[in-house]
Amino acid sequence: MSPKSLVAARRVVLDNGLAVIARPNPATRSVAVHLILPAGSGFDSLDKPGAAAFVSRLLDRGAGGLTAARIAGDFENLGAAFLARTRLDGLDVTLRMLPGHLPFALERLRVIVSAPEFPAAEVEGERARILTDLAERDCDTTARADDLLAESLFPEGHPYHAPIHGTRAGVQALGRDDLVRFHAARCIPRGAVLVIAGQVTAAAAHDLAARHFASWTAPGRGPRQAGDGGAGPAPFPDAPPPAGVRAIIHPIAGKTQADVALGFVPAVRRRGPDLQAALVMNSVLGEFGIGGRLGLEVRENAGLAYYAHSYVWAGLGAGPVVVRAGVATENVVRATRLIRRTLARFLSAGIKPKELADSKQAMASVLPRRFETNAGAAGLLADSEYQGLGFEFPDRVADLIHAVDRHAAEDAARRYVTLDRQVLVVAGADLPAGALD
Repeated sequence: MSPKSLVAARRVVLDNGLAVIARPNPATRSVAVHLILPAGSGFDSLDKPGAAAFVSRLLDRGAGGLTAARIAGDFENLGAAFLARTRLDGLDVTLRMLPGHLPFALERLRVIVSAPEFPAAEVEGERARILTDLAERDCDTTARADDLLAESLFPEGHPYHAPIHGTRAGVQALGRDDLVRFHAARCIPRGAVLVIAGQVTAAAAHDLAARHFASWTAPGRGPRQAGDGGAGPAPFPDAPPPAGVRAIIHPIAGKTQADVALGFVPAVRRRGPDLQAALVMNSVLGEFGIGGRLGLEVRENAGLAYYAHSYVWAGLGAGPVVVRAGVATENVVRATRLIRRTLARFLSAGIKPKELADSKQAMASVLPRRFETNAGAAGLLADSEYQGLGFEFPDRVADLIHAVDRHAAEDAARRYVTLDRQVLVVAGADLPAGALD
Protein backbone atom coordinates (compact mmCIF):
# COMPACT_ATOMS: atom_id res chain seq x y z
CA MET A 1 0.00 0.00 0.00
CA SER A 2 1.48 3.33 -1.06
CA PRO A 3 2.21 5.77 1.78
CA LYS A 4 0.46 8.41 -0.31
CA SER A 5 -2.75 6.41 -0.40
CA LEU A 6 -5.86 8.27 0.66
CA VAL A 7 -7.72 5.00 1.02
CA ALA A 8 -5.25 3.27 3.34
CA ALA A 9 -7.78 0.48 3.87
CA ARG A 10 -8.05 -3.31 3.73
CA ARG A 11 -10.97 -5.32 2.34
CA VAL A 12 -12.24 -8.82 2.99
CA VAL A 13 -15.40 -10.53 1.78
CA LEU A 14 -17.22 -12.80 4.22
CA ASP A 15 -18.62 -16.12 3.04
CA ASN A 16 -22.13 -14.63 3.03
CA GLY A 17 -21.05 -12.03 0.45
CA LEU A 18 -20.70 -9.03 2.76
CA ALA A 19 -17.70 -6.88 1.81
CA VAL A 20 -15.96 -5.48 4.89
CA ILE A 21 -13.53 -2.59 4.53
CA ALA A 22 -11.44 -1.38 7.45
CA ARG A 23 -9.67 1.98 7.45
CA PRO A 24 -7.60 2.57 10.59
CA ASN A 25 -7.15 6.18 11.62
CA PRO A 26 -5.18 6.30 14.88
CA ALA A 27 -5.12 10.11 14.79
CA THR A 28 -8.77 10.23 15.80
CA ARG A 29 -10.60 9.16 18.96
CA SER A 30 -13.78 7.95 17.34
CA VAL A 31 -15.08 5.34 14.90
CA ALA A 32 -17.57 5.61 12.04
CA VAL A 33 -19.47 2.68 10.57
CA HIS A 34 -21.20 2.85 7.19
CA LEU A 35 -23.31 -0.03 5.86
CA ILE A 36 -24.93 0.04 2.41
CA LEU A 37 -27.61 -2.55 1.74
CA PRO A 38 -28.91 -3.36 -1.78
CA ALA A 39 -32.31 -2.00 -0.77
CA GLY A 40 -32.71 1.42 -2.37
CA SER A 41 -35.99 2.77 -3.72
CA GLY A 42 -34.99 1.57 -7.18
CA PHE A 43 -35.87 -1.92 -5.95
CA ASP A 44 -39.42 -0.97 -4.93
CA SER A 45 -42.28 -2.85 -6.57
CA LEU A 46 -43.99 -0.98 -9.41
CA ASP A 47 -47.44 -1.10 -7.84
CA LYS A 48 -46.41 -0.09 -4.31
CA PRO A 49 -43.52 2.40 -4.43
CA GLY A 50 -42.18 3.51 -1.08
CA ALA A 51 -41.31 0.18 0.58
CA ALA A 52 -37.56 0.89 0.76
CA ALA A 53 -38.00 4.23 2.51
CA PHE A 54 -40.69 2.77 4.78
CA VAL A 55 -38.39 -0.09 5.81
CA SER A 56 -35.43 2.21 6.47
CA ARG A 57 -37.50 4.27 8.91
CA LEU A 58 -38.58 1.17 10.84
CA LEU A 59 -35.31 -0.73 11.23
CA ASP A 60 -34.65 0.58 14.74
CA ARG A 61 -38.31 0.60 15.86
CA GLY A 62 -38.04 -2.87 17.34
CA ALA A 63 -35.66 -5.67 16.39
CA GLY A 64 -34.50 -9.01 17.78
CA GLY A 65 -36.75 -8.74 20.82
CA LEU A 66 -35.63 -5.19 21.63
CA THR A 67 -38.15 -2.37 21.71
CA ALA A 68 -37.69 0.93 19.91
CA ALA A 69 -37.24 2.65 23.28
CA ARG A 70 -34.53 0.19 24.32
CA ILE A 71 -32.63 0.59 21.04
CA ALA A 72 -32.79 4.38 21.16
CA GLY A 73 -31.94 4.50 24.86
CA ASP A 74 -28.89 2.27 24.52
CA PHE A 75 -27.48 4.35 21.68
CA GLU A 76 -28.18 7.57 23.56
CA ASN A 77 -26.54 6.30 26.75
CA LEU A 78 -23.40 5.44 24.80
CA GLY A 79 -23.40 8.69 22.84
CA ALA A 80 -23.66 6.73 19.59
CA ALA A 81 -25.29 8.43 16.61
CA PHE A 82 -27.49 6.15 14.47
CA LEU A 83 -29.07 7.03 11.12
CA ALA A 84 -30.78 5.00 8.40
CA ARG A 85 -31.83 6.51 5.10
CA THR A 86 -32.85 5.31 1.68
CA ARG A 87 -31.36 6.49 -1.59
CA LEU A 88 -32.25 5.46 -5.14
CA ASP A 89 -29.59 2.77 -5.27
CA GLY A 90 -29.11 1.64 -1.70
CA LEU A 91 -30.14 1.85 1.93
CA ASP A 92 -27.48 3.50 4.11
CA VAL A 93 -27.10 2.80 7.82
CA THR A 94 -24.48 4.81 9.71
CA LEU A 95 -23.14 4.86 13.25
CA ARG A 96 -20.61 7.10 14.99
CA MET A 97 -19.23 6.26 18.43
CA LEU A 98 -16.20 6.12 20.71
CA PRO A 99 -13.82 3.23 19.94
CA GLY A 100 -14.66 1.34 23.10
CA HIS A 101 -18.30 1.06 22.05
CA LEU A 102 -17.59 -0.46 18.61
CA PRO A 103 -18.19 -4.12 19.63
CA PHE A 104 -21.61 -3.29 21.09
CA ALA A 105 -22.49 -1.04 18.14
CA LEU A 106 -21.73 -3.76 15.60
CA GLU A 107 -23.67 -6.33 17.58
CA ARG A 108 -26.66 -4.01 17.74
CA LEU A 109 -26.32 -3.06 14.06
CA ARG A 110 -26.48 -6.73 13.08
CA VAL A 111 -29.73 -7.14 15.03
CA ILE A 112 -31.28 -3.99 13.57
CA VAL A 113 -30.58 -4.78 9.93
CA SER A 114 -31.16 -8.53 10.04
CA ALA A 115 -34.08 -8.92 12.46
CA PRO A 116 -36.40 -5.89 12.49
CA GLU A 117 -39.87 -6.77 13.78
CA PHE A 118 -42.03 -4.07 12.16
CA PRO A 119 -44.46 -3.75 15.10
CA ALA A 120 -47.96 -2.91 13.86
CA ALA A 121 -48.22 0.27 15.93
CA GLU A 122 -44.85 1.51 14.64
CA VAL A 123 -45.86 0.74 11.05
CA GLU A 124 -49.04 2.79 11.31
CA GLY A 125 -47.35 5.66 13.10
CA GLU A 126 -44.61 5.81 10.49
CA ARG A 127 -47.14 5.58 7.67
CA ALA A 128 -48.80 8.74 9.00
CA ARG A 129 -45.46 10.53 9.22
CA ILE A 130 -44.51 9.53 5.66
CA LEU A 131 -47.87 10.71 4.31
CA THR A 132 -47.33 14.02 6.11
CA ASP A 133 -43.89 14.31 4.53
CA LEU A 134 -45.38 13.60 1.10
CA ALA A 135 -48.06 16.26 1.63
CA GLU A 136 -45.34 18.77 2.52
CA ARG A 137 -43.33 17.79 -0.56
CA ASP A 138 -46.37 18.61 -2.70
CA CYS A 139 -45.97 22.25 -1.61
CA ASP A 140 -42.18 22.33 -1.89
CA THR A 141 -40.99 23.74 -5.23
CA THR A 142 -37.56 22.10 -4.97
CA ALA A 143 -38.98 18.66 -4.22
CA ARG A 144 -41.65 18.88 -6.90
CA ALA A 145 -39.14 19.96 -9.55
CA ASP A 146 -36.90 17.01 -8.72
CA ASP A 147 -39.75 14.49 -8.66
CA LEU A 148 -41.35 15.72 -11.87
CA LEU A 149 -38.02 15.69 -13.70
CA ALA A 150 -37.34 12.07 -12.69
CA GLU A 151 -40.90 11.07 -13.56
CA SER A 152 -40.51 12.64 -17.01
CA LEU A 153 -36.99 11.45 -17.85
CA PHE A 154 -37.52 7.88 -16.70
CA PRO A 155 -40.58 6.01 -18.02
CA GLU A 156 -43.06 4.23 -15.80
CA GLY A 157 -41.54 0.95 -14.72
CA HIS A 158 -37.98 2.26 -14.61
CA PRO A 159 -36.33 2.08 -11.14
CA TYR A 160 -35.75 5.86 -11.11
CA HIS A 161 -39.28 6.87 -12.15
CA ALA A 162 -40.97 7.04 -8.74
CA PRO A 163 -39.87 9.33 -5.88
CA ILE A 164 -37.56 7.85 -3.24
CA HIS A 165 -40.22 8.24 -0.55
CA GLY A 166 -42.87 6.65 -2.76
CA THR A 167 -46.30 7.93 -3.67
CA ARG A 168 -49.32 8.56 -1.49
CA ALA A 169 -51.19 5.64 -3.06
CA GLY A 170 -48.18 3.35 -2.77
CA VAL A 171 -47.54 4.15 0.90
CA GLN A 172 -51.23 3.75 1.76
CA ALA A 173 -51.30 0.35 0.01
CA LEU A 174 -48.19 -1.03 1.72
CA GLY A 175 -49.02 -3.50 4.47
CA ARG A 176 -46.75 -4.94 7.12
CA ASP A 177 -46.37 -8.12 5.07
CA ASP A 178 -45.09 -6.06 2.11
CA LEU A 179 -42.41 -4.51 4.32
CA VAL A 180 -41.38 -7.88 5.71
CA ARG A 181 -41.06 -9.29 2.17
CA PHE A 182 -39.05 -6.32 0.94
CA HIS A 183 -36.68 -6.58 3.88
CA ALA A 184 -36.21 -10.33 3.41
CA ALA A 185 -35.49 -9.91 -0.30
CA ARG A 186 -33.27 -6.82 -0.25
CA CYS A 187 -31.70 -6.31 3.20
CA ILE A 188 -29.20 -9.09 2.66
CA PRO A 189 -25.46 -9.51 3.07
CA ARG A 190 -24.65 -10.45 -0.53
CA GLY A 191 -23.90 -7.23 -2.38
CA ALA A 192 -23.83 -5.18 0.84
CA VAL A 193 -20.79 -3.19 1.98
CA LEU A 194 -19.68 -2.50 5.56
CA VAL A 195 -16.95 0.08 6.24
CA ILE A 196 -15.36 0.67 9.65
CA ALA A 197 -13.13 3.75 9.86
CA GLY A 198 -11.39 5.31 12.82
CA GLN A 199 -9.37 4.37 15.88
CA VAL A 200 -9.33 0.62 15.32
CA THR A 201 -6.82 -1.70 13.67
CA ALA A 202 -7.78 -3.41 10.44
CA ALA A 203 -7.38 -6.82 12.06
CA ALA A 204 -9.65 -5.90 14.97
CA ALA A 205 -12.26 -4.37 12.66
CA HIS A 206 -12.36 -7.44 10.43
CA ASP A 207 -12.50 -9.77 13.44
CA LEU A 208 -15.42 -7.85 14.96
CA ALA A 209 -17.26 -7.75 11.64
CA ALA A 210 -16.81 -11.50 11.17
CA ARG A 211 -17.91 -12.21 14.74
CA HIS A 212 -21.17 -10.32 14.37
CA PHE A 213 -22.01 -10.62 10.66
CA ALA A 214 -20.54 -13.90 9.33
CA SER A 215 -23.57 -15.94 10.42
CA TRP A 216 -26.02 -13.53 8.76
CA THR A 217 -27.73 -15.24 5.84
CA ALA A 218 -30.79 -14.17 3.93
CA PRO A 219 -33.79 -16.53 4.00
CA GLY A 220 -33.53 -19.08 1.21
CA ARG A 221 -30.00 -18.02 0.25
CA GLY A 222 -26.94 -20.10 0.78
CA PRO A 223 -23.34 -19.03 1.31
CA ARG A 224 -21.39 -17.02 -1.20
CA GLN A 225 -20.76 -18.68 -4.54
CA ALA A 226 -17.53 -18.50 -6.51
CA GLY A 227 -17.24 -15.13 -8.17
CA ASP A 228 -19.47 -13.30 -5.68
CA GLY A 229 -18.06 -10.16 -4.15
CA GLY A 230 -18.91 -6.75 -2.86
CA ALA A 231 -19.41 -5.10 -6.24
CA GLY A 232 -23.04 -4.30 -5.51
CA PRO A 233 -26.17 -5.07 -7.51
CA ALA A 234 -26.19 -5.25 -11.29
CA PRO A 235 -26.82 -1.93 -13.07
CA PHE A 236 -30.37 -0.81 -13.71
CA PRO A 237 -31.63 -0.74 -17.32
CA ASP A 238 -31.14 2.30 -19.52
CA ALA A 239 -33.96 4.77 -20.06
CA PRO A 240 -34.76 6.03 -23.55
CA PRO A 241 -33.70 9.59 -24.42
CA PRO A 242 -36.33 12.33 -24.24
CA ALA A 243 -38.38 12.62 -27.41
CA GLY A 244 -37.55 16.15 -28.46
CA VAL A 245 -37.98 19.18 -26.20
CA ARG A 246 -40.66 19.10 -23.53
CA ALA A 247 -41.71 21.71 -20.97
CA ILE A 248 -43.71 20.92 -17.83
CA ILE A 249 -45.29 23.74 -15.83
CA HIS A 250 -46.46 22.84 -12.33
CA PRO A 251 -48.06 25.77 -10.48
CA ILE A 252 -48.08 25.78 -6.67
CA ALA A 253 -50.31 28.35 -5.05
CA GLY A 254 -48.77 31.08 -2.92
CA LYS A 255 -45.20 30.76 -4.18
CA THR A 256 -42.97 33.74 -4.94
CA GLN A 257 -40.07 31.55 -6.10
CA ALA A 258 -40.08 28.79 -8.70
CA ASP A 259 -37.61 25.98 -9.10
CA VAL A 260 -36.33 25.19 -12.58
CA ALA A 261 -34.99 21.74 -13.43
CA LEU A 262 -33.64 20.98 -16.89
CA GLY A 263 -32.58 17.41 -17.67
CA PHE A 264 -31.04 15.86 -20.76
CA VAL A 265 -30.54 12.36 -22.15
CA PRO A 266 -29.98 9.98 -19.19
CA ALA A 267 -26.82 8.33 -20.49
CA VAL A 268 -24.02 9.14 -18.00
CA ARG A 269 -22.79 5.91 -16.44
CA ARG A 270 -21.10 5.69 -13.06
CA ARG A 271 -18.87 2.93 -14.40
CA GLY A 272 -18.49 4.53 -17.83
CA PRO A 273 -15.04 5.31 -19.27
CA ASP A 274 -15.95 8.98 -19.72
CA LEU A 275 -17.36 9.62 -16.25
CA GLN A 276 -14.50 11.91 -15.21
CA ALA A 277 -14.76 13.82 -18.49
CA ALA A 278 -18.46 14.38 -17.80
CA LEU A 279 -17.71 15.52 -14.25
CA VAL A 280 -14.98 17.92 -15.37
CA MET A 281 -17.26 19.29 -18.07
CA ASN A 282 -20.03 19.76 -15.51
CA SER A 283 -17.69 21.59 -13.15
CA VAL A 284 -16.94 24.13 -15.86
CA LEU A 285 -20.59 24.41 -16.83
CA GLY A 286 -22.28 24.72 -13.49
CA GLU A 287 -20.23 23.82 -10.44
CA PHE A 288 -16.87 25.58 -10.17
CA GLY A 289 -16.75 28.65 -7.95
CA ILE A 290 -20.16 30.32 -7.80
CA GLY A 291 -21.69 27.80 -10.18
CA GLY A 292 -19.51 27.77 -13.29
CA ARG A 293 -20.77 29.40 -16.48
CA LEU A 294 -24.40 29.08 -15.38
CA GLY A 295 -23.85 30.75 -12.03
CA LEU A 296 -21.84 33.54 -13.62
CA GLU A 297 -24.28 34.31 -16.43
CA VAL A 298 -27.65 33.69 -14.81
CA ARG A 299 -27.08 34.65 -11.20
CA GLU A 300 -24.16 37.06 -11.07
CA ASN A 301 -24.34 38.94 -14.38
CA ALA A 302 -28.09 38.92 -15.04
CA GLY A 303 -29.36 38.70 -11.44
CA LEU A 304 -32.15 36.35 -12.54
CA ALA A 305 -31.67 33.51 -10.06
CA TYR A 306 -31.09 32.93 -6.38
CA TYR A 307 -28.96 29.98 -7.38
CA ALA A 308 -27.98 28.38 -10.67
CA HIS A 309 -25.82 25.28 -11.06
CA SER A 310 -25.64 21.86 -12.69
CA TYR A 311 -24.79 18.36 -11.56
CA VAL A 312 -24.32 14.85 -12.92
CA TRP A 313 -26.80 12.23 -11.71
CA ALA A 314 -25.56 8.67 -12.20
CA GLY A 315 -25.68 5.56 -10.04
CA LEU A 316 -26.50 1.91 -10.66
CA GLY A 317 -28.45 3.24 -13.64
CA ALA A 318 -27.35 5.77 -16.23
CA GLY A 319 -28.51 9.30 -15.46
CA PRO A 320 -28.55 12.81 -16.92
CA VAL A 321 -26.76 16.10 -16.56
CA VAL A 322 -29.23 18.35 -14.73
CA VAL A 323 -29.39 22.14 -14.58
CA ARG A 324 -31.13 23.64 -11.52
CA ALA A 325 -32.08 27.21 -10.69
CA GLY A 326 -34.21 29.03 -8.15
CA VAL A 327 -35.98 31.99 -9.73
CA ALA A 328 -38.55 34.59 -8.74
CA THR A 329 -41.80 33.65 -10.47
CA GLU A 330 -41.84 36.83 -12.56
CA ASN A 331 -38.37 36.03 -13.93
CA VAL A 332 -38.92 32.41 -14.94
CA VAL A 333 -39.30 32.98 -18.69
CA ARG A 334 -36.28 35.28 -18.92
CA ALA A 335 -34.15 32.98 -16.76
CA THR A 336 -34.96 29.82 -18.71
CA ARG A 337 -34.21 31.54 -21.99
CA LEU A 338 -30.87 32.73 -20.64
CA ILE A 339 -30.05 29.25 -19.33
CA ARG A 340 -30.69 27.78 -22.77
CA ARG A 341 -28.62 30.50 -24.48
CA THR A 342 -25.77 29.90 -22.03
CA LEU A 343 -25.88 26.19 -22.76
CA ALA A 344 -25.86 26.79 -26.51
CA ARG A 345 -22.85 29.12 -26.21
CA PHE A 346 -21.10 26.59 -24.00
CA LEU A 347 -21.51 23.92 -26.68
CA SER A 348 -20.53 26.15 -29.59
CA ALA A 349 -17.61 28.06 -28.05
CA GLY A 350 -16.18 25.20 -26.05
CA ILE A 351 -14.19 25.23 -22.83
CA LYS A 352 -11.43 27.73 -22.11
CA PRO A 353 -8.05 26.33 -21.02
CA LYS A 354 -8.13 28.23 -17.72
CA GLU A 355 -11.65 26.97 -16.95
CA LEU A 356 -10.50 23.43 -17.56
CA ALA A 357 -7.37 23.78 -15.43
CA ASP A 358 -9.19 25.49 -12.56
CA SER A 359 -11.98 22.92 -12.49
CA LYS A 360 -9.60 19.96 -12.57
CA GLN A 361 -7.50 21.43 -9.78
CA ALA A 362 -10.56 22.12 -7.64
CA MET A 363 -12.00 18.65 -8.17
CA ALA A 364 -8.72 16.92 -7.33
CA SER A 365 -8.20 19.01 -4.21
CA VAL A 366 -11.68 18.35 -2.79
CA LEU A 367 -11.25 14.58 -2.52
CA PRO A 368 -8.65 14.52 0.28
CA ARG A 369 -11.01 16.57 2.45
CA ARG A 370 -13.51 13.71 2.40
CA PHE A 371 -10.94 11.67 4.29
CA GLU A 372 -10.47 14.26 7.03
CA THR A 373 -13.37 12.74 8.97
CA ASN A 374 -14.04 9.08 9.67
CA ALA A 375 -17.65 9.45 8.52
CA GLY A 376 -16.58 11.06 5.25
CA ALA A 377 -14.00 8.36 4.56
CA ALA A 378 -16.40 5.54 5.44
CA GLY A 379 -19.13 6.94 3.20
CA LEU A 380 -16.86 7.43 0.20
CA LEU A 381 -15.26 3.99 0.49
CA ALA A 382 -18.63 2.30 0.94
CA ASP A 383 -20.15 4.06 -2.05
CA SER A 384 -17.15 3.37 -4.30
CA GLU A 385 -17.26 -0.33 -3.48
CA TYR A 386 -21.04 -0.59 -3.69
CA GLN A 387 -21.19 1.10 -7.08
CA GLY A 388 -18.72 -1.41 -8.49
CA LEU A 389 -15.81 1.00 -8.81
CA GLY A 390 -13.75 -0.71 -6.12
CA PHE A 391 -12.88 0.68 -2.71
CA GLU A 392 -9.46 1.81 -4.01
CA PHE A 393 -11.16 4.08 -6.55
CA PRO A 394 -10.50 7.32 -4.60
CA ASP A 395 -6.76 6.69 -4.99
CA ARG A 396 -7.19 6.71 -8.77
CA VAL A 397 -9.50 9.68 -9.10
CA ALA A 398 -6.94 12.48 -9.12
CA ASP A 399 -5.00 10.89 -11.99
CA LEU A 400 -8.23 10.25 -13.90
CA ILE A 401 -9.28 13.88 -13.45
CA HIS A 402 -5.93 15.30 -14.55
CA ALA A 403 -5.98 13.02 -17.62
CA VAL A 404 -9.14 14.70 -18.92
CA ASP A 405 -8.21 17.05 -21.74
CA ARG A 406 -10.27 19.73 -23.43
CA HIS A 407 -11.27 17.44 -26.28
CA ALA A 408 -12.64 14.81 -23.89
CA ALA A 409 -14.57 17.35 -21.82
CA GLU A 410 -16.12 18.97 -24.90
CA ASP A 411 -17.04 15.54 -26.28
CA ALA A 412 -18.83 14.85 -23.01
CA ALA A 413 -20.69 18.15 -23.33
CA ARG A 414 -21.93 17.28 -26.80
CA ARG A 415 -22.87 13.78 -25.69
CA TYR A 416 -24.77 14.68 -22.53
CA VAL A 417 -25.99 18.29 -22.89
CA THR A 418 -28.54 17.46 -25.58
CA LEU A 419 -30.39 20.66 -26.43
CA ASP A 420 -32.62 18.84 -28.91
CA ARG A 421 -33.62 16.19 -26.33
CA GLN A 422 -34.48 17.73 -23.00
CA VAL A 423 -37.14 18.02 -20.32
CA LEU A 424 -37.69 21.38 -18.63
CA VAL A 425 -39.69 21.49 -15.40
CA VAL A 426 -40.85 24.67 -13.67
CA ALA A 427 -42.42 24.09 -10.26
CA GLY A 428 -44.13 26.97 -8.48
CA ALA A 429 -44.96 29.39 -11.28
CA ASP A 430 -48.25 29.59 -13.19
CA LEU A 431 -47.32 30.24 -16.81
CA PRO A 432 -49.42 30.17 -19.99
CA ALA A 433 -49.04 27.19 -22.28
CA GLY A 434 -46.16 27.65 -24.69
CA ALA A 435 -44.40 30.28 -22.57
CA LEU A 436 -41.26 28.14 -22.31
CA ASP A 437 -41.15 26.87 -25.89
